Amino acid sequence: MPSLDVMFAWTVTVLAGAACIGALVVVIVAEWYAIRRTIERHRKRGPTYDPAGRWWRERSALTAPGQRP
Repeated sequence: MPSLDVMFAWTVTVLAGAACIGALVVVIVAEWYAIRRTIERHRKRGPTYDPAGRWWRERSALTAPGQRP
């Protein structure tokens, strides 16, 4: 039967190891989600379809002349 101080040392060592592994898992998961969020934010989106072509008419350099009174 090991002495009390050896059992205490083993218990502290096992708990410290579990805490380190848990902290490492938390950091890896947080980094994974941060990377996924960054990739999602910077992913190029396709142009939205404008069936009327209004966007081009509003920004055209040449416009039809207005009617003169």
